[in-house]
Amino acid sequence: MAHAALNALRLYGVAAVESGHTASLAEGTTLAHYRALAAIVEPSSYSTVNLDDGEMTKYLRVIEEAHSHAAVLPAPPGTVFQSQSTLTRWLELHYFTLTEALSVIEGHAAARVSITTSGGKEDGDSQKSFAALAAESLRLLRSQAAATVTLPRVDGDEEEGVVARASFLIDSQRWQAFQDTVSKEARRHGALDFKVTGPWPPYDFVRMQFGA
Repeated sequence: MAHAALNALRLYGVAAVESGHTASLAEGTTLAHYRALAAIVEPSSYSTVNLDDGEMTKYLRVIEEAHSHAAVLPAPPGTVFQSQSTLTRWLELHYFTLTEALSVIEGHAAARVSITTSGGKEDGDSQKSFAALAAESLRLLRSQAAATVTLPRVDGDEEEGVVARASFLIDSQRWQAFQDTVSKEARRHGALDFKVTGPWPPYDFVRMQFGA
């Protein structure tokens, strides 16, 4: 039983690597290859991963380190395969979908933009006006991105005056140009504050599916 547990693999993500590439993309992990794909893995017990703060910090560290070396599709945190053969079968089954997705994100990074009101809490009419201005800016930013995802509201947004959040998949060579556009929008709409974070791995643009 213990031997079987040692054969389970925790999957952090799937990367595009050159043929014959064996070096780890992130400290503490190894690569499980299938054709032009490499799964970023580490040995694990075949059990549910407790996603506490420590585990999430480790997950983010691995994905971001790997992303600095190669195009990476992040797996859902805590994903564990029973064995390498099960993982290989999954890579084979989804090979073309994974390679196509990697071709889209290669050379790109995610920028998360949040737009908030400069002042305090506003009345309903003001909020509608600010939302319209934010939507106009997001449309402009969307034209510079390969893909866009509107991010859901989170607890505390109303108190913090958050009007909109979105994530943009940006060509890495156009990162500064994107930031400059955000700065111009901030100057154009003085009643709104714009914040950009990143570059991030494409967390918001990947939805892996698992099953038999």
